[in-house]
Amino acid sequence: MSPLQNDFEKKLTELGLSYGVHNDALYTILNKQVGANAITVRLINSLPINKQIHCSNNGNDVQAVGRFKFNLSSSGLDPDILGLAFKNTLKNRVEFILVPLQEFLRRRVKTNPSSVYHKRVVMTIWLFENGHTYDTTNISPEGEWFYLSQGVNGRMVDNSESDYSEFLNNWHWITDR
Repeated sequence: MSPLQNDFEKKLTELGLSYGVHNDALYTILNKQVGANAITVRLINSLPINKQIHCSNNGNDVQAVGRFKFNLSSSGLDPDILGLAFKNTLKNRVEFILVPLQEFLRRRVKTNPSSVYHKRVVMTIWLFENGHTYDTTNISPEGEWFYLSQGVNGRMVDNSESDYSEFLNNWHWITDR
């Protein structure tokens, strides 16, 4: 079991959730307190990061980076939630993006349609110090400067399809279902 998976299971236990693990990455989770139906979560661990390749080229203060490569299911047994786990070495903890699969697919169709069509996702996530979290896959230095530099009214990427901030460590996607 990976350390990221271990932290995920600790958090589930901390939240009082019951779970079973299938194929090392697919969780069936039940919240007995709410009496709701079981949901499924596919946990995807970040790959190693090369700071020269995957971090800011413009001096943006990125706190943590997650890099993911995975295939979307072609069996029809899709999870309810995708859980993207990555290490925040600055705060010495694991961060989780918990996003409903349908919302993830909707965003990917708009930002990178070929990944949904080919059922192969390559994704890079940046976490900024203020908790904002963005999909920065294939962003150029010019795009980084334009979309991710902090301006007077925020960043241009705020509230866009690339903004995953609302899903960062937001366990209600699991506990309230």
